[in-house]
Amino acid sequence: TTTNSGTSTAPPATEVKQRGNALVRVIHAVPGGAAVDVLADDKKLFTGIAYKTTSPYEELSGERHTFRIRQAGQDTAQPLAENSEGLSDGRHYTVIAMADTNGKPAISVFDDDIVPPSEGKAKVRIIHASADAGEVDVYAKQGNKKLFGGVNALSQTSYTEVDPMAATLEVRPEGQNNAVLTIPNAKFNAGDSYTIVLTGKAKGA
Repeated sequence: TTTNSGTSTAPPATEVKQRGNALVRVIHAVPGGAAVDVLADDKKLFTGIAYKTTSPYEELSGERHTFRIRQAGQDTAQPLAENSEGLSDGRHYTVIAMADTNGKPAISVFDDDIVPPSEGKAKVRIIHASADAGEVDVYAKQGNKKLFGGVNALSQTSYTEVDPMAATLEVRPEGQNNAVLTIPNAKFNAGDSYTIVLTGKAKGA
């Protein structure tokens, strides 16, 4: 996995499945939020995950877990948010801390599809974690090509196969031409899978 914070590797899913485990990573997408520690039940999985960063994948037993986040280092504080989800052996999951429609931290768990794209294609999905942005469209600016349309806030899209490209992406309110967010130098390589997380506030500061 390659992110802005570096590159990490995970064991093959087949090996993880034989051990009765799943693979879990965390993305902190609460706007302006302090770094968090992430727990699965009473086990601390990750420490000090900062805003707009992604953890490496870690193994966790393939069963139901209650995920909790606390401000980093505050082991006795009440959780900022929690959510219970069932995991399956050998599958990959992304746990995202995001702000809900009331601006309060919330946790969502998304299934990561690691099946490779078709030959000569890349695979892309959007996770829309900006509650006040409403529905958005995502375009490749060159050629004004729509990649995703009507993406609901606090949801994910399915993976979509695209041709390899290097492009500037624009996030636009649904059906409009003005961009509320521009993502320069987005590069999609054949054979790779990509997750784009939209976070921050569309209104106010």
